[in-house]
Amino acid sequence: AAFSMDKMQAMVERDERQIQSLIRLIEDMLDVSRIRTGKLSIRTSAFDLAELVGNLLESFSAQIAAAESSVTYTAEEPVIGVWDEFRIEQVVANLLTNALRYGARKPIEVRVYAVAGQARVEVRDQGIGISPENQRRIFQQFERVAANHAIHGLGLGLFISDQIVAAHGGEIVVESEEGNGSMFRVCLPV
Repeated sequence: AAFSMDKMQAMVERDERQIQSLIRLIEDMLDVSRIRTGKLSIRTSAFDLAELVGNLLESFSAQIAAAESSVTYTAEEPVIGVWDEFRIEQVVANLLTNALRYGARKPIEVRVYAVAGQARVEVRDQGIGISPENQRRIFQQFERVAANHAIHGLGLGLFISDQIVAAHGGEIVVESEEGNGSMFRVCLPV
């Protein structure tokens, strides 16, 4: 009886994961439609970016464990700004998901800091890296870097993230070379 309960539990968890994936895909498609029609709403309030990212990393602990990875987080002090908390969390979650997906199970570094009137979030992995040609493409719709393992999603995460950050008057930059990991930096005006 215990065996069948375990089996049922595993099936329920798998179904839940698939449902969550489906919800994320639908939300992504809705966001693309909002971006295209200029209706991506940004609702701003003052909050601490360092705290937001710290909380997000805690909520990601199961995904980090499942990816057989580890994350180190550096934030020396609060970084207060006026942004859309939900949308900025969405951006960082996208970058973290990609780092776990392409990070080759190696440690990931996340850093939040402020410099010259800008707030910055950096997500650095030591995974497969991105060629210069792909670096130009990854922020476009339906683009993603193919790896040897199964890839889920539609390749909308970076496109949506880039549009969200642009709507805040900021930018996402990537530094990467093939085989040497990637570093994504979100720059937001404070």
